[in-house]
Amino acid sequence: MAGCAITPPSQPAPREASSEIRAGGKLFAQHCASCHGVNATGGTRAPSLHTPAVEAMPDKALVQFLTDGNLPKGMPSWSRLTEERRWQLVFYLKSLKAI
Repeated sequence: MAGCAITPPSQPAPREASSEIRAGGKLFAQHCASCHGVNATGGTRAPSLHTPAVEAMPDKALVQFLTDGNLPKGMPSWSRLTEERRWQLVFYLKSLKAI
């Protein structure tokens, strides 16, 4: 239909955004909190994610970083998670405020 806006699957419609953030928070608790801390404020094995650098990173670049990881710095690849789940993690991370 002409004039109908279709939201790409990687970008949820606004009403769906909060559910995507909640889903990302659950994924973070399952896969990331053991290193980055329960509140993403960092731990003994990984840094805080409440940073201007995370806030400023483009969403697609953050999804790619989750996909590739950075093994020399201890960050595993999360390519085994579906792309949808990696985007949910990004929405959650982007909902955090830099401190």
